Amino acid sequence: MPRPPAQIPDLWPSPLPPRDDGRGAPQAIVDLVLDALDRATLHPGDRLPSSRALAVHLEVPRGVVTVAYDTLAAMGVARTVPGSGTTIAEGSDGLARALLSPGPTVPPSPPPARPVISLEPGLPDVALIDERRWRRSWRHATRLTAPADLDARIAELRAVLAAQLRRSRAVVCASSDIRLFPGVNPALRTIADWFGAPIAMEDPGYRRAFDAFRATGNRVVSVPVDDEGLVVDRLPDRRCLVYVTPAHQYPTGVRMSMSRRLALLRWARGTGGLVLEDDYDGEFSYDVAPLPALHRLDPESVVYIGTASKALSPLLRIAWAVLPERCRELPNAGNGSGAGVDGTAATMLAHFISSGGWDNHIARAGRTYGARRAAVRRALALHVPDAHVIGVEAGLHLTVDLGSPDALAAVLDNLEDHGYRASTVAAHALQDLGSHDRDPRERAGLLVSYAVIPETRADTIIRLLAPR
Repeated sequence: MPRPPAQIPDLWPSPLPPRDDGRGAPQAIVDLVLDALDRATLHPGDRLPSSRALAVHLEVPRGVVTVAYDTLAAMGVARTVPGSGTTIAEGSDGLARALLSPGPTVPPSPPPARPVISLEPGLPDVALIDERRWRRSWRHATRLTAPADLDARIAELRAVLAAQLRRSRAVVCASSDIRLFPGVNPALRTIADWFGAPIAMEDPGYRRAFDAFRATGNRVVSVPVDDEGLVVDRLPDRRCLVYVTPAHQYPTGVRMSMSRRLALLRWARGTGGLVLEDDYDGEFSYDVAPLPALHRLDPESVVYIGTASKALSPLLRIAWAVLPERCRELPNAGNGSGAGVDGTAATMLAHFISSGGWDNHIARAGRTYGARRAAVRRALALHVPDAHVIGVEAGLHLTVDLGSPDALAAVLDNLEDHGYRASTVAAHALQDLGSHDRDPRERAGLLVSYAVIPETRADTIIRLLAPR
C-alpha cells in the first residue's frame, strides 16, 4: 500500500528559491527530490504531493511541477499512475546516491605549453610569397590535361632552370646537364653512390648532408673551416668527393675567399676529385657583390646543386644538380631525370619561374630579409657590442660569437625561458670539439636566423643575448 504523501513542510521550501545556474525551476524541484532521497528523508514507495498542491506551496505555475514530475519519471526515480498520483520508484535511493556522489578526482589539465619560436636557420618566411602569382602557377599546373606525361613536365622545368641559372647565378649549362631530385639529400646520396670515393666535408658542416653521405658506406673525412672557408690544404691528396657551401658556409656563414676557390679547383683538377657546390641560399646577398659560383670558374670540376627550399618553400621538395660532362653517366632511377619528383610541382615551379614570379619573389624577399638583417645587426651593436658577428654578407642567418661556452649556455637558457629555440655552431661539429685545430670560437657560436625576425621584434629578441 502506498505510503502517504511526503509532507510539504518537511521537504519543500516556500517559495521555491531561484537558481543562479540558469537550469530553471523544474530542475530545482528534481534536485530537491534527489537530495531528499540521498539524505534518506524520502524513500522508495513515498507518494509525492499532487502537482496542484505543490505548485501552490512553491508559488510556481502548475506546469513547472508537471515538467519536474515528468523528468523524474523519465529518470526512473518516480512512477506516475493516472488517478493514483506520483510515487517514488523502488531503487531510486541508490540511483540518487550515485548521481550525487562525487566522481573520480580528475587532475586539472596542465596549462597549454607556450609555443616555441625557432630562431634556427633553415626555413624561409613563406608569408613573403606573392599569393596571387603562387596560386596562378598552381592552377596552371593542375589544369593540364591528365594524365600529363611526367617526362614532359621534367623536361620543361630543366629548360626553364637552365635559363634561370644562367641569368641569376652565371651558371652556364644546357637543360640536358640538369638532373632533378626530390630534395638535396637524395641528390647527394645519388652522386656519392655513383662517384664511389671518400667524401670530404666542411667541419663544422651541414649535419644532414653528413648523415646522407655516411648512409652510402663511403668514408667521410672532416676538413676544418676558417675565416676564408674550407682549408684546402687539409684535403686528402687523392681522388675524392668534396662537399662545400662556398656562398655562405653552413653553419658559420663565412664566404669562401677567391684564393680558396681557386685553390680548391686546382686540387680537383690535380687529383681527379669532384666538388659538390651546395648553393642553398645563394640568391640572397647584401652590401657586397656575390662571388661567382664555383661552377662558373670550372664547370668540369664542379657539380652545382640548387634548391627551391630556401628561396620559396621546402614543401616543394625539388632540387637540381648541374652535372659536368664526366658525370653524364649518372644513372636515372626513374622517368626522365627526375626520379621521385612530383610532376605537378615541377610544372608549377617551371611556370612560376618563366612567368616572372621567381625573380619578383627574390627581389621582394631580398629587400625584406635585408631590412631584418639590418635591424638585427643594430640590436646586436646596442645590446651585445663585444660579440663578434660572422656571415652577414649573404644568406638568411648569421653567427654570433659570444666569447665563451659559459656565455653561450647562459644565452641559450635565457632564450628558452622566453620561448625561443636556437642552434649553435658546436651542434654542427662533425668531430669532437677538442680535436685538431678546432677554432675556439666554435664553442661559443650562436646561430640566428633573421629570416623569421620581423624588424619590430629584432630589439626585443636580441636583447635576450645580452650578458646578465
